[in-house]
Amino acid sequence: MQKITTGAEYQPKKKHKRKKSGIFRFVRFILAALFIVAVLVSLALSPLFNINRIEVYGNKHYNSNDVINASGLIAGTNWFKSNSFDLKGIVMFRSVDSEKMLLERCPYLKSAVVRIGIPGAVRITVTEREPVALVPYLGTNLVIDDNGHVIDTTNNIDGIKLPVIKGVACNGYTLGQALKADNYEYIDAFNTVMKNIASSDANAGERGKEFCIEDIITYIDVTDLDNVGVCLDSRIVVNFGSYKEINEYRIDFLREIYYQKLKKEDRGLLDFTSGEYPSFIPD
Repeated sequence: MQKITTGAEYQPKKKHKRKKSGIFRFVRFILAALFIVAVLVSLALSPLFNINRIEVYGNKHYNSNDVINASGLIAGTNWFKSNSFDLKGIVMFRSVDSEKMLLERCPYLKSAVVRIGIPGAVRITVTEREPVALVPYLGTNLVIDDNGHVIDTTNNIDGIKLPVIKGVACNGYTLGQALKADNYEYIDAFNTVMKNIASSDANAGERGKEFCIEDIITYIDVTDLDNVGVCLDSRIVVNFGSYKEINEYRIDFLREIYYQKLKKEDRGLLDFTSGEYPSFIPD
């Protein structure tokens, strides 16, 4: 008598075969992944990624050798051995370690990008901070940029063509970091004055170059934000009133008075708050 076998009796065997097939595919995937990783690691550690030259772009205050030394990179070493593991850095071929060291060691730097190309050429691109003013502090002067970051210090300001900011109270500083000011509105007031002066000089064209205001500023006093003072050429003090009311029109007006109405030997106070028109009170 012939035995008839139903399909249901074969089902467990089919499931077992599918399970074994899935395991084999998973093992093949793992082996392939390990192989790819091994190839990539071998490639990364090969001479192809040895640093053979380092180029620096965007530097003005620092020379290229100073930037290279601060980056911690050494020609002849392997790029990947020189850097700690960082997924973003690996994917973008950037050195996060070197970028961090540059910003810590070079206060003038605002940003830094360190990237390797093939074969072995490292490109360091930096953006430097621009000094805009001096802030007196405990017998020295702090050099700051327009964001209030301290980028340098100096005891001798002779020959430095930067205005001094008076009235900024600070309780410490760290090179490369923002000034620890009691009130950052003082910095905002200074920036407002300088922005309007620079814009007025630029919009005046050739006349602005000949009768420049920005280059003759001795100091800007922001002690009283409602009576911001600007000293020109160490002899004319200008009271602009509130820094929020300073605009290009007032700077243009100042230019005409200073260069056309006042004499080179005049000294005194030019007050923009005394009425519709400014008044000059000689010393």
